[in-house]
This record gives sequence, structure tokens and C-alpha cells, in this order.
Amino acid sequence: MSPSSEKPPNNADIEQSNSSVDEKADLKDSASISSKSHVDVAYEKGVDVTVTLFAGHAEDADVDPVVSKRLRWKLDLHIIPLLVLLYTLQFIDKQSLAASSILGIIEDNRLTTNQYNNLSSAFYIGYILFVYPHVWMMQRFPAGKWLAVNIFLWAVFMGLHCVCHNYGGLFALRFLLGASEGCVTTGVMNVVAMFYTRTEIGERLGWTFMCNGIASVISGFIAFGVAHVGVHSNPARWEWFMIIMCIYSFITSVLFFFLFPDNPATAWFLSSEEKVIAVQRIRANQAGIEAKVWKREQFIEALTDVKTWVYFFFAAIANLQGGVGVQYSIIIKSFGFTTLETTLLNIPGGATMVIAIILGGLWLHYFDKGNQRAWIGIAGFLPAVLSCLLLMCLPWSNKPGMLAALYLMQWSGLGFITVLHWVTVTVAGHTKKMTVNAIFLIGYSLGQTLSTQFWKQKYRPRNYLPFGITLASYTLDIFFILLIRWMLDRENKRRDREKELSGKEYEEFGYVEKVKEDGTIEKLKVPIQLLDVTDKQNPAFRYVL
Repeated sequence: MSPSSEKPPNNADIEQSNSSVDEKADLKDSASISSKSHVDVAYEKGVDVTVTLFAGHAEDADVDPVVSKRLRWKLDLHIIPLLVLLYTLQFIDKQSLAASSILGIIEDNRLTTNQYNNLSSAFYIGYILFVYPHVWMMQRFPAGKWLAVNIFLWAVFMGLHCVCHNYGGLFALRFLLGASEGCVTTGVMNVVAMFYTRTEIGERLGWTFMCNGIASVISGFIAFGVAHVGVHSNPARWEWFMIIMCIYSFITSVLFFFLFPDNPATAWFLSSEEKVIAVQRIRANQAGIEAKVWKREQFIEALTDVKTWVYFFFAAIANLQGGVGVQYSIIIKSFGFTTLETTLLNIPGGATMVIAIILGGLWLHYFDKGNQRAWIGIAGFLPAVLSCLLLMCLPWSNKPGMLAALYLMQWSGLGFITVLHWVTVTVAGHTKKMTVNAIFLIGYSLGQTLSTQFWKQKYRPRNYLPFGITLASYTLDIFFILLIRWMLDRENKRRDREKELSGKEYEEFGYVEKVKEDGTIEKLKVPIQLLDVTDKQNPAFRYVL
């Protein structure tokens, strides 16, 4: 029997109190729920946006697997194509500087090597400064609409590249482009977690991140096409690249504004019954959907949670590899290829990333019960370690070997997406989740900002120092994955022991107290996770490994 919003609420699920609001004591939201016989939370204190929708269905039977599968297919049909479009666009936008490096942007703007590297850093400086403001705004405004507004800004900033002909103008635009793109990853992580189970989240984040590889392929073909434009044409070849991306960005912003859902409660393509099922099928995530009230205690908990900073340092160190992406076309061209050949030789690297993430997704799908995430991540970083060793040790005359080694490095995307998945599913409480996401992305941006600064002209063409730093980064990534797994596993075992010693079952339900027009208080019985509790406050929460 699947839940239906059409049936009347159970009397046991809704209680009324004749007490006035003034007679109710303030609730301590930060307390652990384990010590209470039941949990009461005032509606205005900030609970999940689906509470009213789900009232009356707290104790419905589990969703039928056939119904769940049918709804998942419907969600995928409406959400995944938009995420694919968005992530492909974002990566091409971020890599537009790298693609333009062999299309004349360096010469036309009289850029030095250091200035070119600084333009990439400018993007991530904007990203760092605006990532938390984006988080703050998305907790107060519809996520889909906020994403759409910022995608429109990308279109404007990409188009304005064509009127810049000096370092200062390009620096300002790269900064603004990074500032507007700071909402994407945290927005996608947040929205995907609202609609999918933990295993499904890993698969779908993999699909979206795989678009980085697809973007490399598409970017290569676009660059190949505009490379046929005359060297002295107006617009210039690199300007044509920016114009094409400006149009693509504008179309994407319109589609997102009208089609992308903000959460299950307001998803335009779901019926009333399907909205209830959408919430019911992800209850096992123990993380709720979304709350629109910023909670100070959750913010503090995020800052004092050790795993927040382990995620931060992983992101910062992992993205010291980002300089390779900025230099990618320059590295390939240094092997002795022409500009036209280089545009096409960018494509296999993207295809390699796509293959790696598809294989990782299949591994997760078929062996998830064994908690395989750490091993999947390590399997992504080991080929990248080998890649760096080959690039540093192969003779310079072995151009095919050097090129193959560079492509092999793209396996690292599989490792990064593993930790991105962990960040998404190991944190509960909406304010805490958004804060941890922001801190993780600040680490990501910091690593990317620094990653271009050691790719100096004096190290070319072998780039021993840059590749050595990249090798150290990949090695530390493996260490951090093992550390994260150990921390999560230790906490799971501690909670299991605590439950066994107490001899008590966890509280599954709580009550949301909502004031009616006549001043009486209505109690809505809902699952604990819809009370917007954190992973630390909820003793039933278990971390995936």
C-alpha cells in the first residue's frame, strides 16, 4: 500500500491542545532527541518544508518498490537532463579560458604567463567570496529560481569577454563569473538530496560530475570549429567561443527558471500523491528535505564537527590538481601538435573521465551494501598517481606515452565525486548541511586558486615541479579517503554500542506544533527527520562508508 495524500489524516497523527501559545515553553532544538519520550518542535522554529504535506502519513506503509521505481524514473526524466545541461555548461564556462588559450586570447590581450594564471585564480577568488552568500540566499529563496538567475548572469559575463582587450577587464569578468557560479555545486548537492536515496544520490552526482568529461568533448569540438575561423577575423576565434557559450548559458537559464523544481513539495510535475511518496521513499536518508529557517546552533555544530574540516582540507588539497586543467591545451600543444590538432586531442581526456565515472557508478549500484565508497574513490585516484609518475619519468621523445599518461589523469574525477557524495549524505540538519557544503566548496576554491600559481614558464616543457605537487596531492587524497572512512565507521560503531547498552529503540516520530487561527495548537505527527535535526542530534543516523 503506497501513501496517498487524498486519504484523511489519522487521528493519531494530529492532536490539538487548548493551551495558548504564550503558555508553551520554548523548545531546545539543539538537544539530542534520544533522551525524550517524544519530540515537540514549534512550526515557527523552523521545520521541514514538507511537514504539512506529510501530516497524516507518518505511519503509512513503506512505499511499494514498483511505485518507488516508477516515481524515480519520473524524477530522473524531469531533473537529470537539466542537471546534465547545467554541469556541462558550468565546466565549459570554467574551462573557457583554457580553451581560448590556443585560440588567441593570450596574444590579443597581451597576457604574460603569470597574468594568464592569475585569470584562473580570479575565478576562484570570486567563488570563495560568494559561496556562503549563495548558501544563505538558497535557504531563503527557491533554489531553482536562484540558480536560474545566476546562470543568466553567466551569460552576461561570458558575452562581455568579447569587449575586453586587457588584463584588468578580463580579471574583473573572471572574478564575476566565479562569483555567480558559486551556487551551482551546493545547489545541485542540496536538490539531489531532496529527491533521492543515498545510493541514488551517489549515482546521480556521478552522472552530473561526468558532465565535466562530456563538457571537455563538446568544448573540444567547439574549439575545433572556431579554429577554422581566420586568425585575423572579427570577432576573433576566442571571441566566437565566448559568444557561443553566452547563448548556451542564456537558454539554460530560461529552462531552469521554468522547469527546475525547488523541492518535492512544490515540484510542478508531481501530483499530490506523488509528492507524499517522494518524501516517504527517502526517509531512510535520515536527513529531511529542506528548512527555510537559519539555525544558529546548527551553524555552530557545523563549525565544531571534526569531519567538516576533514572535508575542507581534502577539498583544498585535492584541487591543487586544478592547474592541470587550466594548462591542459598548452601541455598537449607542447608535445609538438598544431593548434587544430590540439583542439581535437582534448577530447579523449573528457571521454576517459566519462568512462571512469560510469564504471564507478556501476560499482556503487551493484555493491552498495558492502559500503564501497572509499574503495571506489581510491580506485579513481590510483590511476592518477600512475599518470603523474609517467609524465615525470617517460622520455620527452615518447609523445604518445606522454599523451596517454595525461589522459589517464582524468580518472581522478571518480575519486573526487566519492567525497562529494559523502559530504552530501553524511550531514543532516538543513543549516548544518548548507554550512558544511559551503566550507567544503571554500576549500575547493582555495585549492583551485593556488593550483595555477606553480605552473611557471621556467618549468616548461617538462613541468617536473607542477607534476610533483600534483602527485603529492593525489597521494594525500587517498590518505584523506581512508581517514574519512575510519572516522565514520568508528562513529557508527559507537552509536551501535550505545544503543545496545541502553536496550531502547530509537524514537521514530515527533510532533510539530502549529498555531491555528483560533489560538489553539495543532500537533502534527511526523518522522523525526522532518523536524530538521542534525546527524549528531539524531542517534538513529548512520554514516555510509
